[in-house]
Parts: sequence; C-alpha cells; structure tokens
Amino acid sequence: FPKKLIQTYSVFPNQSQDDGVGVGTSDVVVQPYNSVLSLKRLALNADCVVVLDNTALNRIATERLRISNPSVSQLNSLVSTVMAAS
Repeated sequence: FPKKLIQTYSVFPNQSQDDGVGVGTSDVVVQPYNSVLSLKRLALNADCVVVLDNTALNRIATERLRISNPSVSQLNSLVSTVMAAS
C-alpha cells in the first residue's frame, strides 16, 4: 500500500443552454475534449478523482441556497464544503 493517497477535485466548465435545444456552447472549441483528456490523466495518476459540474454548482447555489447571482467566492465556498465532507 502507498504511504499517501492522492485525491483530486476538478470542476468541469459550464454548459450554457441559451439556444433552447440543450446543446452547450463554449468560448473554446476544444473545451469538451480538454475536459475528457484531463479526466483521463487524473484517473490514471490519482487514487480518487472527484468531478464537480459547474452547472450543477450554479443550480445548487440558486435553487437550494437562494442566491440569485452566485459569485466565484460563493461557489468556491460550496466546493470547499464538498471537499471537507468527503
């Protein structure tokens, strides 16, 4: 057994659904590919990989915590709560 375990937390980017079809758009064309490739590398090199969806974090902040326009620091606080709980 190894002496220490490597646990990582990754936040995947937003998928805006402004077009009504449900297809996400991003500023960078290769953004979905970068996310998949980084997840593959993390899965190979880490013992535990926790993936958080930025869209879901925004939804939790608006619907459950009743924050109309969550800031980055509020979302970071939510991520740190998840990290502390796991």
